[in-house]
Amino acid sequence: MMKRMRLALWLFLLMATLAAGQAKKAPATSGAVSMAAKICDDPYAVREDADGWPEAPVTILFHHEKSKAPWGHNPAIRVPGLEAAAPASARTLVCVEESRLEMGHYESGEPGYAPSWSTIVVRLSDHKVYFMGRSLDGEMPPQVKYNRGAGVGKAPTEILVRWLRLLLEQKVARFKMRPKLKEYAEVSAMAFSGDGSRLAVAQASRRPLDGPTPPSPITVFDLTTGQPVATMHADYSTDAIAVSKSGSMVATERYGGVEIWDVASAQMTRKLETSKVRSMVFGPNDMLGVAGDEKAAVWDVSGNRIVHSGAGSVVELSPEGAWLVMTKGAKEFTVRELESGRELGSFSNVCGDPYKCLPSRDGKMLVRWSALGGGLFSAGSREGKPLSLPDLGASVVYAVAPTHDGFVVSNSDGIAGVVSPGSAEPRAFATDMTSIKAIAVSQDGKLVALGDSSGHVEVWELR
Repeated sequence: MMKRMRLALWLFLLMATLAAGQAKKAPATSGAVSMAAKICDDPYAVREDADGWPEAPVTILFHHEKSKAPWGHNPAIRVPGLEAAAPASARTLVCVEESRLEMGHYESGEPGYAPSWSTIVVRLSDHKVYFMGRSLDGEMPPQVKYNRGAGVGKAPTEILVRWLRLLLEQKVARFKMRPKLKEYAEVSAMAFSGDGSRLAVAQASRRPLDGPTPPSPITVFDLTTGQPVATMHADYSTDAIAVSKSGSMVATERYGGVEIWDVASAQMTRKLETSKVRSMVFGPNDMLGVAGDEKAAVWDVSGNRIVHSGAGSVVELSPEGAWLVMTKGAKEFTVRELESGRELGSFSNVCGDPYKCLPSRDGKMLVRWSALGGGLFSAGSREGKPLSLPDLGASVVYAVAPTHDGFVVSNSDGIAGVVSPGSAEPRAFATDMTSIKAIAVSQDGKLVALGDSSGHVEVWELR
């Protein structure tokens, strides 16, 4: 009898212990986490891209590339205010997978690694992928190593958190659409039509290892539908482009000259007798302003004649529709109205090689930039302030476009920002793009288009 009682008590304690162990493990394998882990394992099980933009709250799962362990939470990654209180309440899933890049060996023969995090962003309501492949690199392995075992550099935890905040806290701009280009060549220039209804995108041709260079595509999109209305192919890559107010004509710079394309027929219809043009913009009456090599002119395109001319290396259109030109003097740069000659702003001589410079559309600010850095200058002030965006690595400002009283700037990390007199620092926002190489701002200042080195284009509404 006693043996039976002891056996029954032992079985009861064993069952209680197993039940307690199962209860403790249950939260780690909850249904929401398990479902999210399956999505991270095969994010393209749903073969459609998500439209729109990711929204908070988010849940973040982490995995080492060569690990057999399941996807799970990394306690080092914390984004207060954006993370879901429970996985089931999240709207967006962020999958972060770490790979380690071997960066050499120590004297002991042990390898050293730099961590790299690849991210995938998924909408949880339908499991569609917003975007994937954004790679964030950590630090190099430690330089001095005394103990055996692989040395691993610092993970890009802070960079990931910074990127997610810029991505999800979109207080500067609101995502509008992704016009789809057929070819994945670098975007070299963009321009909105005067009424903001169309966007022209020029791409640099990809040079083959042998054989002739293929034509460079120029695509015009209807921004109501996001669909292309015309695609032209030029035998050159252009760094300057303009679109007429109605979107019926596109002007391109060809080796310093200007060609006019008819959008309806997708054909080049005329050439203007110009040279060394580097800047151009259409006016409200479809007059075309061009400038370069300190020569500026306004053309009546239909009549193929010049109606105004003067000095100027850059031409711009003011918010009131006046032609502005930037000219270089012996000691300063000056922004004037082309027709009246009225001076709007003067700036110290800061725009020599290798820097590029642009005036704002009100003529009261000037920005300069290059791979060496950038600066923002106000009229009449000899001192500028640094032009910088939040850093996700070794970022370089590649593209700038003027707004009414400032500029939109972008960098090689896919981050854009708005700078103006009222903001001490750029008001920045993150995209899913790679290195942004071209920017366009609509004439009313409400839309901005960004184009990157991989042939992707996004249109945003500025707030």
